[in-house]
Amino acid sequence: MATSIAAMTARRAATLARLSPSSSSASRAAVLVPRRGLAGSADPHGPPKVNIWEDPMSPSKWKEEHFVIASLTGWFTLFYGAYKAFSGGKKDKAEFDLSCIVMLFYGSTMVCVKIRGKEMLKQMLACCKVYVSESRNKAALEAIEMAAKLIPEAPIINKFEDASYNRVGYTLVSQIGQDPDSSPLKNAVFEMVKAAFEAIDLGLHCGSHPRLGVVDHICFHPLNGSSLDCVAGTAKSLAADVGAGLQVATFLYGAAHGEGRSLDTIRRELGYFKPNAEGNQWVGSLQSEALQLKPDEGPPRVVMRKGVVVIGATEWVDNYNVPIFSTDMAAVRRIAKRVSGRGGGLPSVQSMALAHGKGMIEVACNLLDTSKAGGEDVQQAVERLAREEGMEVGEGYYTDLSQSKIIESYFKLGEVASK
Repeated sequence: MATSIAAMTARRAATLARLSPSSSSASRAAVLVPRRGLAGSADPHGPPKVNIWEDPMSPSKWKEEHFVIASLTGWFTLFYGAYKAFSGGKKDKAEFDLSCIVMLFYGSTMVCVKIRGKEMLKQMLACCKVYVSESRNKAALEAIEMAAKLIPEAPIINKFEDASYNRVGYTLVSQIGQDPDSSPLKNAVFEMVKAAFEAIDLGLHCGSHPRLGVVDHICFHPLNGSSLDCVAGTAKSLAADVGAGLQVATFLYGAAHGEGRSLDTIRRELGYFKPNAEGNQWVGSLQSEALQLKPDEGPPRVVMRKGVVVIGATEWVDNYNVPIFSTDMAAVRRIAKRVSGRGGGLPSVQSMALAHGKGMIEVACNLLDTSKAGGEDVQQAVERLAREEGMEVGEGYYTDLSQSKIIESYFKLGEVASK
């Protein structure tokens, strides 16, 4: 244990030492992101149901079959007691009184369950991650963030900027609503998208991270007991608004798409992974107005200033990046391929090699199921493969907060707002 801690400390020190004062602020910030435990430790989604005799005074916690039995017993007792009261004597009257008491308990049970149901609905959350192809234009970012504040019910919980990639990621959260079309989360994200299109021209953009548009990627995730179907409805509603209202070609994936199409399928079809400039850079607008894939919403062509938008709904996805101190892109690509599930490596891991500042390339990973492979698994795999290539590896980092931290931050903001 002491050896592993010492090794982790040494990696972090080496990473910091390799970053000169002239390095981008985003690179320094990335390395300093606190490490957190394996994301596979899932957040609890409500207390488990119990037997009626284990907690008789909390009917909202009972197993469904026990609740049904208690309800039927209450109604039977009432009707039987009423029958005996009107056809018998004092003893039967006493039984009827007892029946009334039982039904009072049953009535309070129903009230309790209804209240509990409303409370649970309030606790169910949706999360949205919005990735914008810009981080160097501070005025543009301020305009996007001001637009989000128009819908205070869906606050920005986290922001991750990267100057080398020239990309920013926002994390927003709100309660689940009954109607996807009036969702605060959808409305907040729509305002951000609109502001981004007004403030940013994709033709002037350059960075070492691939992208398909000004607002490159939007993904909705269920949080705190909500369902994937709920957030999928919100994603589809947003896509319809972006496509029709802003006239931008919009593609759906995951649970928001009728056939569950994957994100990387869309990206491969549209040439996402191929740099279009020297130094493994992505520069300017997309190469053509014509699209190889028919969009789900919006016009069937590219608006060159805006690009296209990809919107989806999936279970939670973590992003974990590992820096390698090398300029040998071919070698790091070999490592990235061998780390990924597609290349026979870690299950549910997608990875690619991206130039990240001077003298550094990152293995950037999507962790689609952290119960199968998490950040530590990726770190160890990259270190092992890099040793085979004779390369030095820095300490990896997550680009967002954990699910539990996001939920905690959201409720803390609510407490502050209510004071």
